[in-house]
Amino acid sequence: MTVFFSQKLPDGHRERFAALAELGYTPLFTLHQRHSDTVIRLRKPYRFPGLDALIANQPEGDAVVTDQPGLFIGVKTADCVPILLWDETAGVIAAVHAGWRGTAVNIAGKTAHVMRDEFRAHSIRAAIGPCICQNCFTTRDDVPEAMPLLAREYILQTAPGRYQVDLPGINTALLRDAGVMDIQAPHGCTACDPERYWSHRKHGLARGLQVSLIGMGAELP
Repeated sequence: MTVFFSQKLPDGHRERFAALAELGYTPLFTLHQRHSDTVIRLRKPYRFPGLDALIANQPEGDAVVTDQPGLFIGVKTADCVPILLWDETAGVIAAVHAGWRGTAVNIAGKTAHVMRDEFRAHSIRAAIGPCICQNCFTTRDDVPEAMPLLAREYILQTAPGRYQVDLPGINTALLRDAGVMDIQAPHGCTACDPERYWSHRKHGLARGLQVSLIGMGAELP
């Protein structure tokens, strides 16, 4: 089992895949992310279509679950919350992209339920990668209003119509509500450490992305 949280990578598809391939993280399956609650399933035997085919036709979704050994799966972020999930006994892994919209529709919890209900995972572990922290994520009313009830303790009102929202905290609570108790804390804040990470809030459009990925199988590095 390999769990990997990247540092800065280029924004272009080919450049990003090339940088990861040099490190041995190939084949890598990623998604056309839409801030949704769509979970893509890759059931074995799954045959990687090749880099050109994947780039030309990335499935739309914000989480991917697979039981296929020898394959990396990953999500792209630049402030949103990347979550990696695995159950070594069941032989299943997942990668989740949870922006505030994905958090509001519980993409993390839904992915855990797919692992449990469809892939027989009963000892799921999780790790949260670099993402924006509560102090850096200041929002207006629309974000708190969209969140589930259990998110209330992770939202701080700082002024009329202004809030600080703890996205990794909310996703941790959602995972626990879905039965995932072994959860590694976030690996740094993208906005607090813009020299190490790409941050949409700090860098704007002049940024690349992080890719958080996971793979399984003896043949993986």
